[in-house]
Amino acid sequence: MKRLFRGCLPTLLVMAPIVWGTVWLTATFVNPRTPSNTDIASSELLRNPPPAPAEPVTLTMVTFNIQSLWVVGLKRPARMRALGDLMQQFQPDIVCWQEAFIDKDRALLIESLEGSGLEYHEYYPSATMGSGLMISSRYPIREALFHRFEASNPWHRVWEGDWWAGKGVALARIELPDGQGVVDVYNTHVQAGYGRPSYIPVRLDQMRETAAFMAATNLPTAPAFYLGDINARDGRNAGYELIVELANLERLLAVPSSIDHIFGVVDRGFEFEVEESWELDRHLGIRLSDHNGYASRIRIIPAPAEAR
Repeated sequence: MKRLFRGCLPTLLVMAPIVWGTVWLTATFVNPRTPSNTDIASSELLRNPPPAPAEPVTLTMVTFNIQSLWVVGLKRPARMRALGDLMQQFQPDIVCWQEAFIDKDRALLIESLEGSGLEYHEYYPSATMGSGLMISSRYPIREALFHRFEASNPWHRVWEGDWWAGKGVALARIELPDGQGVVDVYNTHVQAGYGRPSYIPVRLDQMRETAAFMAATNLPTAPAFYLGDINARDGRNAGYELIVELANLERLLAVPSSIDHIFGVVDRGFEFEVEESWELDRHLGIRLSDHNGYASRIRIIPAPAEAR
C-alpha cells in the first residue's frame, strides 16, 4: 500500500491544485447563480389577488424527501418508479418533493406519475446542484417564486452540499378546483445539522428568511401551506418553535413525524381541519427513501365574509 501511495503521490500533487482550482472557480462564478424566479415584484397575482375561496375545499398534500443523490442515494430508478406507483394509488392533489437533485431521476419520477393526476410540475434550479425542490400538482401552477437562503454552511465543506445546492424556499401558486381562487404552497429544505452546533444559527437565520419571504408573498386571499424537511423536531431542535411563531403556523399532521412536516398558515380568513394523515415508507417492497413521506387530507374552511 505504501509503495502504491508513493507511486500515485506525484499525480496527486499535480492534480490537487487543478481540482481545488476548479472547485474555487465553480464556487466563485457558477454557484452564485439562481435561475429560478426570485423577483417578488414580478408576481401578477400579488398585484391583483384573485377572490378568496367561498366554499370549503379539501386537498390531500404530501411532503417527501426522496434522497435523489449521487453515491448515497441507492437504488434510485427503482425508488422513483415505486414513488410514482404509490402516488398513482394514493391520488394526492399536491406533492412537495425535497432532494430531487438528479435530472434523470426527476424525469423518471414525472414519467412514473402518469395516472396519478399530478399533471403539473415545477422544479426550482439554484446554484450548482439545484435546490432539490420540486412541486407536483393536480391543478395548474399559476406562478412560481423562489428565495435562496443567504445563510448557509461554509462553501468549502463540499461533501455536505447545502451551500452548493443553493437551498431555499419555493412557492407555487396553485389553482383551486371549481374557480375557487388559488392556494399558496411553500416547499423547503432547511440546513442540516451534521452534528455541528455552529449550524444552529444558520438554521435559525434560514427560518427568519423563510418567514419574511412568506410574509412578503402570501396572497391576502389565498390559504397557505408550508411543507418540507426543516431539519428540526418539535421541542428538540432549534428552529421549530421559531418558524412556527414567526410564520404563524399550525401543524397539520395527525401522525408523529421527525423533521418532515406539513403546516398551514393561520389566518382569520380560513380554518383547517385535518381529516386523515398517513406515513409513507415502503411500496412494492421497496424502502422509498432514508426519510419517510407524510400526507394529510386537509379541509380548508373559509370564514364567513363578515369575519374576514
